[in-house]
Amino acid sequence: MSSYRNHAIAGIIFALPFIPSFFYLFIALIGASIPDMDHNTNNIKVYSMFIVGLVLSVLLFFVDGVSLSALIILVLAILFYFSKHRGFTHSLLGVIILSFLFMLMFMGFIPVLSRLSLYLGYSIPSNLMLFIILALMGYFVVSRRYLLPYLAVLALYLLVFPVDYSLIQWNVCFLMLFIGGFSHIILDLWTPKGIKVFKPFVNTTYHRSLAVIFVAIWIIASFFAMWHYGTFITLFHPIFTYA
Repeated sequence: MSSYRNHAIAGIIFALPFIPSFFYLFIALIGASIPDMDHNTNNIKVYSMFIVGLVLSVLLFFVDGVSLSALIILVLAILFYFSKHRGFTHSLLGVIILSFLFMLMFMGFIPVLSRLSLYLGYSIPSNLMLFIILALMGYFVVSRRYLLPYLAVLALYLLVFPVDYSLIQWNVCFLMLFIGGFSHIILDLWTPKGIKVFKPFVNTTYHRSLAVIFVAIWIIASFFAMWHYGTFITLFHPIFTYA
C-alpha cells in the first residue's frame, strides 16, 4: 500500500495543471486522503465523524434548522464504516460520489456559519470561516501525523493570501476532490494487490496497465487545460487572489 505522504504528494501534483489558485491544493489534498478512510486503521476517525455529525445535527437543528452538511458527515461516516478496504472508496464511482458529498459539505457549512455569526452578533471573516471548514474536513481525513502541518500551512496561506468564499468556484472544488481521489487510485493500481476500479459494474481487479492508461489520460487533460485556460505559472497573479 502506498504511504499517506505519497498519496498527498500525488494529489497535489495531479491537481497543479488545473488550479486557478493555490488555495485549491488544500482541497485536492483532502480528496487524495478520502479513499483510505475505509481502512480499519482509520476507525477512530470514522467514529469521530459520526459523533461530530450527530452533535452538529442536534445543535444546528435548534440554531438553524436541519443542516445538510451535518447530515452528510453522518452519511459519510456510515459509508466509511461499512466499506471494505479497497472497495467502494477505491472505485471511480465511489470517488465521484464521495467528491460530490464532500463538496456539498463544504458548500453547506458556509451559510450555516454565516447565519451563526448573525445569531452570535459577530461577523466571522471569510478567511476564518474557510479555515474552520477546511480544518474540520482535514480533521476527518488527513493523517494525524500530518494534520498539524496541514493546519499550520492552511492558516498561514489564508492569513497571507485572503480568499473570498463568495468567489470560490465550486466546480473546481469538485474537480480537485475528484483529481485527488483519482491520483489515489492510480498509485494503488501500482501495488501488487491492485483494485477493482470499475466496481460495481465490473468486478475485475486491475493493476499497472490501467494506471498507465489513467496517467496518459491525465497528461492529455493537463495539456488541454493548460492550453485552453493557462497555467498556474502563466496566470501568476490569480494564484494568490480572487481579485
